[in-house]
Amino acid sequence: MCREYDKFDIIEVAQMCGLVMHPNPRNSVEFKALCPFCGEKKYHLGLNRQKGRFNCLKCKESGNSVSLYAKLHGISNKEAYMALKDYLDTFEPQLAYLDTNLEMPIKPPLERHNVYYDFLRLLKLNEYHKDNLFSRGLTGADIHRFMYRSIPTDRVFRREVIETLAARHDLVGIPGFYRDNCGDFQMYFKKCGGMFIPVCNKEGYIQGLQMRLDVPEGSDEKKFRWFSSKHFENGTGAKSWIHIVGDTSADEACLTEGAMKADITSVLSDGRLFLAVPGVNAIGQLPEVIKGLKLNKVYECFDMDKCSKPEVKNALISLKNVLKQTNVECVSCSWSSQYKGIDDYYLAKVRKLSTPVAA
Repeated sequence: MCREYDKFDIIEVAQMCGLVMHPNPRNSVEFKALCPFCGEKKYHLGLNRQKGRFNCLKCKESGNSVSLYAKLHGISNKEAYMALKDYLDTFEPQLAYLDTNLEMPIKPPLERHNVYYDFLRLLKLNEYHKDNLFSRGLTGADIHRFMYRSIPTDRVFRREVIETLAARHDLVGIPGFYRDNCGDFQMYFKKCGGMFIPVCNKEGYIQGLQMRLDVPEGSDEKKFRWFSSKHFENGTGAKSWIHIVGDTSADEACLTEGAMKADITSVLSDGRLFLAVPGVNAIGQLPEVIKGLKLNKVYECFDMDKCSKPEVKNALISLKNVLKQTNVECVSCSWSSQYKGIDDYYLAKVRKLSTPVAA
């Protein structure tokens, strides 16, 4: 290992890369920061100034000051070393702490759509995710139309995508992207990988992206997250947007949780109008959406665990009160408990109808 790497203060390099430090460091040697590799909102990334090392207790990513810069910029250690050598000669260290006032204002819907549309076109969908979508009842044409993409875990490819996108668009104010202290754009991602799911409004514009993560079964890790850079300096947070898919001229709609679930069930029900909230309690934008669609009836189609979870039962009471205030009829739907979600039920129904009957 080149001993010259030791000359780069890992705290200065961390600040250059836009890492957000814990406001109360233990001492002048040991620091904590939000990990840019696993995207956790807690300070799992430890940095030791004396050893010049970093280590994340959550995702186990580790290295030195040069490899930290290299991994975040998708370049080799040699290239990172040369870049740091040039930059740190004039760098004035100033630690960055989490300050919600530094969040950048969000861009209008059309600008966000244009960025996300081009972003998704630069990405790919791997075979694992493609097979998963096929197994849930979607066709190749459906997958192409909904623009599902795999989250890029390869840092070199991710760097190429960000640089290409930044050459076309100003990424300031776009949730999921932020600029580090070197002036380079970065993106929020999860090391475990997963899929990007577009969340669209009634015009079909992509309002934001949800991340469906490839977390192991039984893991405490949340499976769904917003593609958001709220917890990065000069980043922008996502909102609790409601996804709309299907026949927007209809005066009735089904309401469920999760954009992908809504997409799948709309396809399996021949284009029926579906609204998807990001969570059972995230209904703040629902009255405005219903008003814009001119609906008179909503069918509540949350997962069947609503029968056993008190928090979901309470959320349903709030939902019905909200809909009552908008003069919209709310009908709660249920199905066999062997199918958790409305998408599972419809898939089983479609498969049963397509199964040949023995003579």
